[in-house]
Amino acid sequence: MMLRWFLNMLMALFSSILTGVLIRINPGRVPTSDDLQKFIDVLLSNDIAHRGGSFDAPENTMCAFNKALEHGYKVIEIDIQYTADGIPVVIHDETLDRTTNGNGMISEKTIKELKMLTANSNFSDINDCKIPTLDETIEFAIANDIILLFDVKGGIFCSKITNTLTQIKEKYPQFQNKFAVISFFPDVLHRVRKDHPTVFTGFTRRHDHIQNEALKAGYHSPSLHQFFFVSDKIFDFLMFYIFVPWMKINMLEIRKDDVSESYVRDVAPRPVLTWTVNDPVEKKFFKRIGCSVMTDIVSDGVSNVPN
Repeated sequence: MMLRWFLNMLMALFSSILTGVLIRINPGRVPTSDDLQKFIDVLLSNDIAHRGGSFDAPENTMCAFNKALEHGYKVIEIDIQYTADGIPVVIHDETLDRTTNGNGMISEKTIKELKMLTANSNFSDINDCKIPTLDETIEFAIANDIILLFDVKGGIFCSKITNTLTQIKEKYPQFQNKFAVISFFPDVLHRVRKDHPTVFTGFTRRHDHIQNEALKAGYHSPSLHQFFFVSDKIFDFLMFYIFVPWMKINMLEIRKDDVSESYVRDVAPRPVLTWTVNDPVEKKFFKRIGCSVMTDIVSDGVSNVPN
């Protein structure tokens, strides 16, 4: 599994060089500087409701989105999965077990089956939350002037997300420049930049990502840990010095433990979105050094830059 992931990353990296050349040859196929700057200005002047604000309401539901809107949030990060009948829905996990009263793989359920479930997570006092479709979420965003960040997984989602983006452009032309695709997976971002070069994109990263995935997969050997540690360093170099600039990735979403004032300065002018920041003091610090913060707690309201 790890080897396949690593090989996919390398394939995406090398193919990105060719795609990057083509994008540079035809610069009219990238977002205009004015559109991009407006988008970035909104991100940097607002906090981001992570999954809608999962500490205040069931994550990735209309209950959470409305709560975020109520507390002044204008940017919401969501996760996308696909049903058995190909409908994009907003839910983080591949399975239903953690956040709904159902069980099993989302990819094995139809949209009709999913709509029969409640998605209340651990909120026993909330009984009417459902798994929203991506269409329902976009319509909510349009009605309330909300920006959405689509967190997209790798693998089979590469081809599906490009088809979804085509449908969004056709069905919701007024929603262009109001969303971005963000992902840990370079193959996703490569495919989006190749097929939809005007869509805003963001690379998500924690600097021990390979090590973390290896531990979750059961690789605990100290020698393997050293190998994955070195792999993370190589991956960082390839991503930040080759993939991100060549593919013209617009923004970076970096785990808060990996962000410093010098880091923000070094990656400028690309904005840094920091995750997941729930402490008020940390929120103020990251806003002060020029980051946008992604948070699970929306009931505090949007944080301000300290004087």
